Amino acid sequence: MGNYTDYTATGMDEEDALFLAERDRVDTPPAPTDAPTPGFSRFLVEIDGSAEEYTERLRSLLGAALDRAVAAMDLDHLDDPDSLELDLTVRHVPEWFAALCTHSGTEQPAPDFTRAGAARFTAAGHGSGWRLSGWLERFDWDSTFRTWEWWDITRTDERTLSIWVNAHGEDFFACDDLRWAAYTSGAVKVTGPVLVDAAEWRAQRGRAGSGWPPAAAPGSLSAHGRIGEP
Repeated sequence: MGNYTDYTATGMDEEDALFLAERDRVDTPPAPTDAPTPGFSRFLVEIDGSAEEYTERLRSLLGAALDRAVAAMDLDHLDDPDSLELDLTVRHVPEWFAALCTHSGTEQPAPDFTRAGAARFTAAGHGSGWRLSGWLERFDWDSTFRTWEWWDITRTDERTLSIWVNAHGEDFFACDDLRWAAYTSGAVKVTGPVLVDAAEWRAQRGRAGSGWPPAAAPGSLSAHGRIGEP
């Protein structure tokens, strides 16, 4: 299970179904045939290093945020919520992100890649960044502030990745929460969003195939861990 049709077939509210499908797409890229919108908003991400490592960091971060949101969802409107057998495991927020965003003075110093990314976020004119609690709140299942849905990440060339989101046909929307995640995961530069025809996403996803991004290995950054607070 993991696409919009599967979840709505259970009788779930449309918004809840979309939320669960979004969480699934972080870990399992959608097939090239899955595009419910004629266009996606795309961000181009320049990196200096391994595309696999960068992608794993970003997926681990977004996966942890969406895990928390899914675990807090209210499914009492369903006749038998337990029959869905939803995975309610909550991954811990990656230590590198928590160390950067908590600012309590007691954590281990954040690693170079995330501190450099935060500095680039600020230098690009997007502000001083986010506290951990405020950033996580943007992903609450009942939040009205986030108007984009994660869709996919593909490799455009050796130094550039494309982040695709469904912003419902908009090319201007509140997305500094996503920029913050993209930069602090190690981006050198993030440009966009630009509204792009879904055919372009299909072409990149088709070239990448099911092997990109690589599946998370047990014990890796985006593998599931125990339920707990970050």
